Amino acid sequence: MTARPSSSKRFPFKRGDVYLIRFSLPDQPDKAIEKFAINLQEGAIVNRAPAFVCVLITTLKSPTPTRLYPTDVLLTPQESQTDYGAKVICNQIHTVHKSRILAHKYTLSAETMHKIDGRLLMGIGLVEWEEIVRSRS
Repeated sequence: MTARPSSSKRFPFKRGDVYLIRFSLPDQPDKAIEKFAINLQEGAIVNRAPAFVCVLITTLKSPTPTRLYPTDVLLTPQESQTDYGAKVICNQIHTVHKSRILAHKYTLSAETMHKIDGRLLMGIGLVEWEEIVRSRS
């Protein structure tokens, strides 16, 4: 059994920061996998809470992404620090206990976070897809 990360670790907790986390599998609560997650909260909020709110990132395995949904945001290989890029899954918002954070990896640009915000609003049904398309024109 692997040791749990210390909950006394300190991270900057800025909105848009990407962390490597131990993510519990919904169908197997006793197992966890390592995933990348984007913090959606400002530092003052998450510093005082036991958990942070995030969305997950899935690394792409080829240069041509498959199964993209309207709520997904693509990250370039440069921004995601991967070979083929990655996608942010904005239709699933998670709360993760801070003890499950393994490491701070990088920070996303303000432009990318703006795209993620729009997809989050659409993913939870507050904004329709057509409204996002109209706002771009």
